[in-house]
Amino acid sequence: MKLTNSQEEYLKTIYILKNTTNEIKVTEIANKMNKSKASVNSAIKTLNTEGLLSYKPYGEIELTESGRKEALKIIEANDIVKLFLTELLGVSKENAEIEADKIKTILSDDSLNKLARYTHKELGLSSLNCMYDINNEKCITCVKRNVK
Repeated sequence: MKLTNSQEEYLKTIYILKNTTNEIKVTEIANKMNKSKASVNSAIKTLNTEGLLSYKPYGEIELTESGRKEALKIIEANDIVKLFLTELLGVSKENAEIEADKIKTILSDDSLNKLARYTHKELGLSSLNCMYDINNEKCITCVKRNVK
């Protein structure tokens, strides 16, 4: 399933809230995203149907394992594009934040992987010779600055 920009933002927000709050409810998401509860409920139902969330009306919202992986992928893709824009192109952090959200949604996984490899190589980070793939979590922790 190809997620819409809006669905990606919901997953990302839920992931971030889960790491800062014990229990996530529709109200917390609505407040964080500045959305109506009706909009949040609609998005939650769709993401639940797609198997990315576990949710019962008036209950706690939980990411499923596939939802958690998708949220991490979204966050990592955003970080890769922001890093490229700020560190290699000199774009301001404010503009990079806005533009990264737009750019990452149109790039294929293959293009994101290549952008990540290029960005890390140019910044002197690990060479990503470990067959980095945006769909595989193994590389999140293996990319570290080379100490010279």
